[in-house]
Amino acid sequence: MAEGAAKTKGIGFTNVKKFTVGRFGEEGWGTVLESLSKDDRDELLAVIPMGWYSLALYARLIRALDKIHGGGDLSLVKDLGRYEAEQDLTTVHRFFLRFTNPAFIVEKTSDYWARFHDTGTWNLTRDDHGLTAVLDGWGVVDAALCRELVAYLTRVLELVGAKNVLVEHPKCRGRADPQCLFKLRWGLPS
Repeated sequence: MAEGAAKTKGIGFTNVKKFTVGRFGEEGWGTVLESLSKDDRDELLAVIPMGWYSLALYARLIRALDKIHGGGDLSLVKDLGRYEAEQDLTTVHRFFLRFTNPAFIVEKTSDYWARFHDTGTWNLTRDDHGLTAVLDGWGVVDAALCRELVAYLTRVLELVGAKNVLVEHPKCRGRADPQCLFKLRWGLPS
């Protein structure tokens, strides 16, 4: 990994592997690995959940997963984001988190961001029906990362009891915007 490159925690990589093996078996995981460079494969084989690894490698991994087992349109990445939220919020957490405001949960998620990413900062603004979140300076620009994040945030809100959740991503660095903007809404009529 290049010195100074954006990093993310290994737990994301281990979740991608669990998701892939769960859906497509060990052979399916092997096919994803084989589609990557030898250097990427070697690094992935050494990943541990608490280690720090290249965010660019993570983006390449989820793109490879979508290309091999999805339609190449990043729709499988949405399923992955939902899966990762379910892995991150255990049943016990979900029970206790249902007694708090969903906006508070998203605010806390942004506070925990630095535990899993060494780049990117969040600015959140509440409004009557949810909140607006701006992610600035995330170390890798890749639409796959944003697609996964939208699905992750959507599922987190659902898991803590929010109804009629809608997460929009109208501005994205992957589309040449200066920052990524997310609009999170819930509780509106479906």
